[in-house]
Amino acid sequence: MRLRWPGSGYLHRHLYLRPTPQRSLVTESPSQHSFFLISRSHHTQIIMSTARKNIIIVGGVAGGMSCATRLRRLDEHANITVIEKGPFVSYANCGIPYALGGIIPNESQLYVQTPEKIHKWFNIDVRTNTELLSIDRTAETVTVRNNEKVESLEYDKLVLALGAAPLVPPIDGVSASHVFHLTTIPDLQHIKAYIATHSVTSAVVIGGAFIGLEAAENLKALGLDVTVVEKSSHVFPLADADMAHPIKRELERNGVKVITDTTVTRITTHQSATGAVHLSNHDPIRADLVILATGIRGRTDIPAAAGLQVGKTGLSVNKFMQTSDPDIYAVGDLVETYDRVQDRNVRLALAGPANRQGRLAADHICGREIAYRGNVGASVCKVFDQAIGQVGVSGAQLDLAGVRHECVTVHPAHHATYYPGAQKLIIRLHFETGTGRLLGAQVTGTESVDKQTDILAVALQAGMTVEDLEHLELAYAPPFGGAKDPVNMAGFVAGNVVRGDVEIVHAADFATGKLRLEDYLVLDVRSADEFASGHVAGAVNVNLGELRQRVGELDKSAKVLVYCFVGYRGYLAHRILTQEGFHVVNLDGGFRSVVEGGFDRHLMVESD
Repeated sequence: MRLRWPGSGYLHRHLYLRPTPQRSLVTESPSQHSFFLISRSHHTQIIMSTARKNIIIVGGVAGGMSCATRLRRLDEHANITVIEKGPFVSYANCGIPYALGGIIPNESQLYVQTPEKIHKWFNIDVRTNTELLSIDRTAETVTVRNNEKVESLEYDKLVLALGAAPLVPPIDGVSASHVFHLTTIPDLQHIKAYIATHSVTSAVVIGGAFIGLEAAENLKALGLDVTVVEKSSHVFPLADADMAHPIKRELERNGVKVITDTTVTRITTHQSATGAVHLSNHDPIRADLVILATGIRGRTDIPAAAGLQVGKTGLSVNKFMQTSDPDIYAVGDLVETYDRVQDRNVRLALAGPANRQGRLAADHICGREIAYRGNVGASVCKVFDQAIGQVGVSGAQLDLAGVRHECVTVHPAHHATYYPGAQKLIIRLHFETGTGRLLGAQVTGTESVDKQTDILAVALQAGMTVEDLEHLELAYAPPFGGAKDPVNMAGFVAGNVVRGDVEIVHAADFATGKLRLEDYLVLDVRSADEFASGHVAGAVNVNLGELRQRVGELDKSAKVLVYCFVGYRGYLAHRILTQEGFHVVNLDGGFRSVVEGGFDRHLMVESD
């Protein structure tokens, strides 16, 4: 009968009951070169082996290698074996698109560690080109294959860091020789070799999320004619459509064609002619090379076959990264973990969480009960000179979940405007109606996007409200920020909404038909020159500085929609008119949100 040693985390697998002897003693087992403690305890004795523990880790990239090296730092005597299906371990797969485009000139720069170095530094047995075939939980063994050699390995603790596999859509021609994924170093090598040996002048990227956008930029850097095809309404679907619109414009500004709201029906190629990607509602696109970036799925087949519990999106684990079998842990893209914002378990394919999960699994294996605190999903993506950051959930996700929420949009400079080089940001906050609890944030711009996203990620981790953002004390000097930091500014605006100081509407409300312009007296409070350069159709121009004197000209029975360029003057006009007895709403983010968000045609923008 096997017993668990209370509080050990993983201590010993050889733990048995025997009749109690007359005395306690310590003896050595010559077969295992280990010691057994025989202690008197009523009618039984406990024999506890101090044999070296066999810990097998399957997967040698982010989560797996973080777990392996942390284990060694905590336990010098454990037998640690890392099994990796591919030829490389501990490499920076997030840098692969940049190695394709030559921004990273040598792919060897992606190799964080080598098996030889890992063995020398950490005394870890790393087995590359070795594939996991099955798990026998009863015998506590795994079956693996290296080339044609199949063997069974015993484990005391097993850590699964199998990662995720690319989703392959059911498209005719998807297995053609010119169609590739871009997730591993062998993928990178195959694409580079194909380009070098074929007359490749055009490429189609199927999928407009992280990998797709990064691939498009770097294929363009190689001088190819590039098209991005995305089935949803906009690229970078994690974000709101209008927040991702600047990314689409940046792609097009750099010569990348973007086609959205379409699906791929088939991929064709001919030995002596140019291939093409055929679309559901568009002419075929020439494609000498195709990159599939259509998403990923957790590699749960083998764990599921072993009887481990699988959730809706990935392998189920507890807060210590244990699966339904306490001797088996799982980390990284394979698992679903707690989402702190959505209050449910989801799979999150990001390198940062994977590394932390691997480290915490090692801690728990070694008896340290440090729980994983969950995710907020912070990410950032560079597209040429533009970047977009995202944390928490988007408006579409909140709508789908039925959460009552509001959002605000601000356009601050990334540092003091009087200091040379100030660049505009767009910051969007999503928050719970009534409470102001922060639910998500998005940032776009050319500078400081990562910084603002990181601040907001910390705020989400801390469970802050938008009013809490008003009180954040952040470092300030003119070259780095403003006395009113961009995040503070977003908090001020959202705080005004929560407290009822302003009522807002959004350009997207008119684009979707939720609201109608004709139901409002539309009041543009910018200068006459600004108005002449472009305005919402039917708007009346009353400069903010003249509003108090001309308020009598306005129909008090009408619902008034005020707007300026970024929202601030509209807010001031809202406060003036509200206190004069008008029913007023302010256009969130002002006229800039109309233009930057791609709502020009929906709001019938005109110029004089």
